[in-house]
Amino acid sequence: MFKLIKNELFKILHKKSTYIVIIITALFMVLVSFIMSKNNIYYSYTENYFDGTNSSGIDAKISEEMNALYTKYDDKTWQYYVMDDMYNIISNYYYNDQDENITKVYNEAKEAISKDDWKYFVNKDLAEEKENLQSLEESLKYASDKDKKELENNIFVTKVAIEMYEYRLKENVSYKNDYINDAINSVRNSASSVKTYETTTNKTTKSDLEEAVKGYYKSRYILENKEDINNTSDLRYLMTNFYSEYIFLILVFGVMIAGAIVSEEYNKGTIKSLLITPYKRSSILLAKFITVIISTLCFIVIAYLMQIFIGGLFLGFGSLSHHVVEYNLATKSLEVMSLFKYVLLYTAATLPQIILLVTLAFAVSTIIGNTALAIVITFAGVIGSQIVNMFATMDKFKFLNYFVTTNWEFNYYLFGGTNPYGPSIKHAIIVCLVYFFIMIVASFIVFKKKNIKNI
Repeated sequence: MFKLIKNELFKILHKKSTYIVIIITALFMVLVSFIMSKNNIYYSYTENYFDGTNSSGIDAKISEEMNALYTKYDDKTWQYYVMDDMYNIISNYYYNDQDENITKVYNEAKEAISKDDWKYFVNKDLAEEKENLQSLEESLKYASDKDKKELENNIFVTKVAIEMYEYRLKENVSYKNDYINDAINSVRNSASSVKTYETTTNKTTKSDLEEAVKGYYKSRYILENKEDINNTSDLRYLMTNFYSEYIFLILVFGVMIAGAIVSEEYNKGTIKSLLITPYKRSSILLAKFITVIISTLCFIVIAYLMQIFIGGLFLGFGSLSHHVVEYNLATKSLEVMSLFKYVLLYTAATLPQIILLVTLAFAVSTIIGNTALAIVITFAGVIGSQIVNMFATMDKFKFLNYFVTTNWEFNYYLFGGTNPYGPSIKHAIIVCLVYFFIMIVASFIVFKKKNIKNI
């Protein structure tokens, strides 16, 4: 058996296509790493919704004033990130210019902008949130049981907002775009999801909420420890998002090998000479399948090593020693782990999908004996899985829960997560094993009974 596997690996190593895929992967990594090294930009929750085109009258005055601000302040300043607030203040002033209180706020805001006083906006919003909290707590006293839950959620969100404003003042954090500011906004924006998550039963919605809840607690970790765990321009980020970037190339390599390893023997006529060896047909086929799995795993390891080397050249190697922080929904606690441990966990969760797809290509290659068809059918399955998964969330298509495509993504279950398409991890394991054995058994049955004389 070992000799058969060795021979098959030797054949793969002497294929030009093997090195072509590796080179393409390396070039893609160079491109991704280069782009990341040139774009050290944090995501901002503040967006410019202002459009002053074709304005007239009061709208024209608002447009002119807002355009002047946008011209003077760019996204590197804190002023840029309070433009939505300024737009509301300016609009309110022009439409209510006889109101002394509104005029006072307008003048104060303009002065704060020009004098670099970001704390004015924090204190203004903080005061408004405190008034809102007082009103909500008063309403709660007289609310019906039906309305109490919603009011309690609103109170929680408001308290979080107050906490974040007070944090800005205490820690001297302006609205300038950086990871601390980003974490503050993340905590505020995902606060409502924390409460909604506790009551939702819709699996699709729950999956989205889970990500928001994880973001909420991870962002709180950032604020408590002042550690940029979400830096999108370091090597750690590339390593934690490895499969989202390179899963397609991994599948191309694995499916290419699996789709050709048997069918090429038919096409080249070498299958006859292979079968006259003292090895049984089952041993020959098993050796080929093991070779496919080994080759795919080796490619993943090589791709990881290339990512470390290439990414490190552009982004530095220092972040490899940094830990990864994840929130476990099952234990309701933060898990701090090494980058190596996270990579192993995510690889283990992604492998079932990869193995099932290369097994499909292998089965088609064995049964039909056509390399191109094996590759086409496999990738058609990948594309078709998106359609199947879309319908699987509907109650009338519950039977789709027994399709392999709705169960092979085990990364959903990492850190206590929920698969929006499948009932449970136990169900997913059983379904995946059933499909795996069906494909393998079918391959062996057909290969053992195939009439080689006519080939």
